[in-house]
Amino acid sequence: MDFTIEKGATVLDVKHQFTDMFNGLKLELFKKAHEEGQSSSAKMRVFGTESISDLTNNALPQKLQINADMTVAEVETAFEEQAGLHVQVFRKMRNIWIETVQTDNYSLAKQMEISLSSTSS
Repeated sequence: MDFTIEKGATVLDVKHQFTDMFNGLKLELFKKAHEEGQSSSAKMRVFGTESISDLTNNALPQKLQINADMTVAEVETAFEEQAGLHVQVFRKMRNIWIETVQTDNYSLAKQMEISLSSTSS
């Protein structure tokens, strides 16, 4: 699937687009990258109406190929390498959002399945 980050897009636009594509998952954007297998610092989280163009030196619009068969690690790497954005995928578990750090090797499809099964119990 094409994930397009338009010129003029905000952090919320990107977050909503991801959640619309991948039910039970969300993206959080950060000012700095995290190490593989590590959490991102909450102090570095970017909220709301900030413009994506303020967070990246990459030209916009930017089109990424993101699909449910990709692992979380692959998705995070694609955002980093292609769009210059530092992201972390979160999964909804019951009523809370958790970072997928321990399951970065799971596909987005698997993450969505886990999220769905946690809310239907």
